[in-house]
Amino acid sequence: MKPESPFSKLPSLSELLGHPTVAQVVKRVNQTTIAQRATGFLEELQTNLRQRIDQGNVPSLGQLAERLARRLLGPAQTSLPAVNASGTVIGDRWPALPLAEPAVDEVVRLATEYHSGGTALRDRVSITLKELTGAEAVFVVNSFHTACELARAANLVFDQSRLAGLINPQQYGLGGYATINERLEWGTELIVLDGAGLLGGPPCGIIVGKQYLVDQLSYSTLAQLATPHDLTFAALMATLSLYQNKAQAVYQIPVWQLLTAPLENLEQRANRLAMLIGANEQIITATPTHYDGLWCDATDAKLTAPSWAIVVKPQPAAFDAVVNALQESSPQILAQMQQEEIWLDLRGVFPRWDQQLVAAFE
Repeated sequence: MKPESPFSKLPSLSELLGHPTVAQVVKRVNQTTIAQRATGFLEELQTNLRQRIDQGNVPSLGQLAERLARRLLGPAQTSLPAVNASGTVIGDRWPALPLAEPAVDEVVRLATEYHSGGTALRDRVSITLKELTGAEAVFVVNSFHTACELARAANLVFDQSRLAGLINPQQYGLGGYATINERLEWGTELIVLDGAGLLGGPPCGIIVGKQYLVDQLSYSTLAQLATPHDLTFAALMATLSLYQNKAQAVYQIPVWQLLTAPLENLEQRANRLAMLIGANEQIITATPTHYDGLWCDATDAKLTAPSWAIVVKPQPAAFDAVVNALQESSPQILAQMQQEEIWLDLRGVFPRWDQQLVAAFE
């Protein structure tokens, strides 16, 4: 009896196109582009995966769907995406964070149609933020820096809490960073934060607090010039809507998906990826390591929490070549370099990037 081909385990192109990950992309890309970019995908995949399948490592349907989704989107035309294996999920080095799918969908919907403009969308954002935070008034401007400058120009005392959101990471054993609600309950009258902080929305400046203080800022000429684009309001509104059910929000907002990933899951991934990376002849060892990683690295907060990393020790003669390969990989792999070791912290790595981490060492 003829043995079954390992490639028979691969799904068909129609199965991949029906996967939710790919379906999200299909909604955003026209059919002609999809047909062009999908052509030959499975044939190329068989060639690229031949060695891995021989080793018994058959990618899952989800992993293959992620590859096809990236192919359908095509190469980035502006800044390139990065696999964040640095361990720092949030902080000064990240002026923007991945948006939740509903926020992306809203931006695409608004950007691909005519819309009437007006104040309806920004009014909805203001009402929703007041409901979620308990603030008397809310004002949104185009950046966190602008929001701080507005408050300084008016000579107002304010709490500059860039990362503050609606969920305290302390709930998940990550070290406390007070929420907007908590700061208001403590008697803080004016808070300036960034929509791209623990809120997980688009970069923008958000001012919340007492009505009379917010009014002083919102009525100024400078404030009127700093109104965000409607696309920012659309992404912010979609993100805020997810917080109507905070228990579910942590599964839908990317920054919270990463921060609340169970340690057991990180450990399992570290063990599996270490074995695959360690199989490369340029690597002496790839060791799963449990340690306290710096997940928040900001001016006003340095927070650590238990995490899992893969400590990769390349051959001394190959160290520079391996580091260069990570930096030149597409997407680029961001990691910690310690002496002759490369630390890949999985706290900031979405599972969909696991195969890319392995591929970068091949």
